[in-house]
Amino acid sequence: MADAAEFEEVSGKELEREELIRFFSVLSHDLKSPIFSIDGFSELLSSDYADRLDADGKDFLARIRNAAQQMRRVLDEMGHMVKLLSRPNAKRQVDLNEIVEELRLKFNYAIEQGDVRVDVPGELPVVAGDPEKIREAMSALLSNALTFTDKTEGERTITIGHARERELHRICFDDNGVGIDPRYFDQLFDLGLKLDKSIGDGPGYGLYLTRHIIESHGGSISIESEPGKGSRFCFTLPAS
Repeated sequence: MADAAEFEEVSGKELEREELIRFFSVLSHDLKSPIFSIDGFSELLSSDYADRLDADGKDFLARIRNAAQQMRRVLDEMGHMVKLLSRPNAKRQVDLNEIVEELRLKFNYAIEQGDVRVDVPGELPVVAGDPEKIREAMSALLSNALTFTDKTEGERTITIGHARERELHRICFDDNGVGIDPRYFDQLFDLGLKLDKSIGDGPGYGLYLTRHIIESHGGSISIESEPGKGSRFCFTLPAS
């Protein structure tokens, strides 16, 4: 009976995930048209009617355009998330060292502007997995570490380490950022949770997506953190 109950629970979660993906797909499609119209017409107003607007009018119009463009970015990111979650994993050999180098290039501006030291003390493993999904998961963890910091430039550090634990590879992202109150740990990987809404303008799905990607590869993700003392996000993947 325990096996049957466990199967029903897993099936129920899978059904919820599929329904959520369908909901996002429909929502994204329905929102794109009016958002494009708002952005397009506001652009026409700002270019063709600028001489008829006073300073307040121009400011309001700029705010409308910025909001519309942010909504477009959110929809694009949400569509990307839906595509990743809806397709099965295409497993291949993935060199995590190459993934980290790709991420260094992707976040080069943030790393240089913040004078962040990103250390990889040893060789990272080669794992069996979906390259695009694993890259997305590691990207979210690095982005999170780069964003949530209160250290001055030159004092920000991120360390990406690896340990072998029997049949698992354990990859950890350690930072010396703001840290997280342990009471939020259970909610941290929920969809849309942003503990500090004043930082970043994304939809807040990075850690949610990371958890689903890692779990779909047979791994798990965990966090250790304390306010003011940084955070450690670790995920495991089966050893190939």
